[in-house]
Amino acid sequence: MRRTATRRTATRGRRRTTAGRGRREPRALAVAAAGLALAVGVLVTALPERPGDPAAAGGPGSAAVTRAEHVTTGACAGVPAEEALRSYAPERMPGEAVERIRERGRLKVGIDQNSYLWGYRSPEDGEIAGFDIDLVRAIAQDVLDEEDPEIVYLAIPTSERTEALTSRRVDMVVRTMSITCSRWEEVAFSTAYFETGQQLLAPRGSEVTGYDATLAGRRVCAADGSTALELLMDPERGARERFRAEVTTAPNHLDCLVRVQLGLADALMTDSALAAGHVAQDPTMQLVGSPLTREWYGVAMNRQDVDLVRWVNAVLEDYRAPGGGWEAAAREWLEGNLYPEGSPAPDPPEARYGR
Repeated sequence: MRRTATRRTATRGRRRTTAGRGRREPRALAVAAAGLALAVGVLVTALPERPGDPAAAGGPGSAAVTRAEHVTTGACAGVPAEEALRSYAPERMPGEAVERIRERGRLKVGIDQNSYLWGYRSPEDGEIAGFDIDLVRAIAQDVLDEEDPEIVYLAIPTSERTEALTSRRVDMVVRTMSITCSRWEEVAFSTAYFETGQQLLAPRGSEVTGYDATLAGRRVCAADGSTALELLMDPERGARERFRAEVTTAPNHLDCLVRVQLGLADALMTDSALAAGHVAQDPTMQLVGSPLTREWYGVAMNRQDVDLVRWVNAVLEDYRAPGGGWEAAAREWLEGNLYPEGSPAPDPPEARYGR
């Protein structure tokens, strides 16, 4: 019998894939990372092709932009960015969205297969793995009430995350998607499950030392539809206006990494959490300057699927709790990359409700 409002225990079964765990195989070098981006594979189901050591902040040039105390990208006029973190109160009460998933018997999730540590295809066995994928499995186990649930992973470019939800090609997107006020106008978010911030990535030895005058005349790449691109194009803080940089775009942040590796761009802007994966793949790259924003990842869903949002929030309540899965996932995927090896895992973000 299906559960309704009961609380699931924190213990989770392990995923089927065993690839890509912790501090595993030697990191792929630049050529391997380029090959991954230029020869993207197909997941269980692929979406159809659509047309059309961080340096000190500042550095040379005194016009450095310091870390923001709130997200400036994607914020709605007059609304503090942190207000976007408020989601629906957690409740395991199946409604139309949850029943639709259960009747289908599988969960359809938009993910990334090119974000090392977060959602990527392991070169060892071709399985999809990462921090986001662990969370997907925890959600699927809970919603479908199965230890080994059927999950359909769909690879979605950054720029298509919202459309995939509004068109119902997927039930949710778990793809390092930052929660912003403006995005709430099109999709709904769970409570936050990870905090990060925008930061520049450049080759070691590069003259680019941060988000400052060293960007003058340089080519900076960001993914289409990303908060990184919003920041770079911002009329006041944007690199084009502030530093006379040339802003270029690509479908995904890994495509930007390849452009930097090939000499087609001088730096890329992305979340520092994603950038850490790039450095792990390619040690010739480094984070430069300081994080420029505070941003939080959330599970994105269709705005009409409030019952599913509430259910996911209930799963996250358990997942963030001690022994619930979040800490183990952080140790497995992020230790030694986002925080020092042997140190305690960082605390997950605090849930905010009131929507």
